[in-house]
Amino acid sequence: MISRRCPAIAAFLLCGLLAAARPAKAGKLFSADRAQQAAKLETTLSFEGRDIYVHAPKNLPPAGTRALVVVLHGGMGNAARIVTQNREAGLNLDAMADKYGFVVAYLNGSPVTRFLGKDKKGWNAGMCCGQSSRGKTDDLGYIISAVGFLSKEYGIDESKIYGLGHSNGAMMTQRVMCEAGIYAAAVSVSGTLELKTDACPAAKGRRLLSIIGSDDTAVPVGGGNGQGIDSRDYKNSQAYSKDIFTRSGASYTIDVVKGAQHKPETIDAALQKTQGVTLQQKIIGFLGLDK
Repeated sequence: MISRRCPAIAAFLLCGLLAAARPAKAGKLFSADRAQQAAKLETTLSFEGRDIYVHAPKNLPPAGTRALVVVLHGGMGNAARIVTQNREAGLNLDAMADKYGFVVAYLNGSPVTRFLGKDKKGWNAGMCCGQSSRGKTDDLGYIISAVGFLSKEYGIDESKIYGLGHSNGAMMTQRVMCEAGIYAAAVSVSGTLELKTDACPAAKGRRLLSIIGSDDTAVPVGGGNGQGIDSRDYKNSQAYSKDIFTRSGASYTIDVVKGAQHKPETIDAALQKTQGVTLQQKIIGFLGLDK
């Protein structure tokens, strides 16, 4: 057994990961419970071995004209946490979907760590993150296939498919924009383009909004060493990402939110204070779904 003091370096790292993964306070749902609760809140579909939670309001327009927003969780997270609003609640668009009539799909990534359980998921966004990246999991191929499946199931207009992600999920959203060309527009929250590339030809004519806190120390605005479980050097700054996308013919807007940090709740609070909108309103407004 590993001692409580974690004297060895490996033990120290593992203990740190375990501590970080622990629920913030008593009363939080355990992972299995969150998945069960999410299944009660949304339609649950199994696609290629991963659960997808879908919110499809009753006030949808006719089949073939409907919009879809694909939501990707951050590293060490999963879709059920967003659905139950246990974590990354700012990415839960159910209320907006009910108001404006579009479909939301919360996707699950691939196992991101060898030690903490399969419910700790992430995305192979290129240089980040964890086992998803190191093992070269084909998360890009999965997302493309899942979007095709959902489009047929829910009568989606392929010109009205949009992306949203936070942290590692934001990096994956940017990768999808760069390489797949399936999103008309996307919003990246606390992320950057984690690819070694000179161009994103699939993004030509597309729009991307990057929302990031001025005080984000996990994925700094200017790049560099991030502080967190997967502390690493994010060489690709917001300026780098914008340069790659704009040179490829895409629109890349950076919104640095003053006083906000990495987590969506801090961004939401700062947006309400400085711009008079919630994070969800900002996302939906940029995607043009608030009509």
